[in-house]
Amino acid sequence: MAKDPEAVKMMQMRLLLLSNLNRLYPTPLLIRSLYRVLCGFDENYSLSLLQKDVTYLKQKSYIEYIDERIGGATSFENKCIGLTAEGKEIADRTQINGALEI
Repeated sequence: MAKDPEAVKMMQMRLLLLSNLNRLYPTPLLIRSLYRVLCGFDENYSLSLLQKDVTYLKQKSYIEYIDERIGGATSFENKCIGLTAEGKEIADRTQINGALEI
């Protein structure tokens, strides 16, 4: 059964987002910096798609906004995000999430 190409692309970008956060774990990343990295892989990737991906990963408890602990940032691009323990396991591929499998 062939998967929808858009769904595969979405899963790839979410895994790429997690792997980039994993490279600097436990250090958080500024969302606008992460966005520039992701645009290097897909020039059509938009900030609104990143916002959807971040929201999905936050709902799954794989990432967290670090800013929420220190008062928050004024805009989405200025927020800092980092991996949670569950997100680290997914990024390291020690745990599996069927929604992120390609």
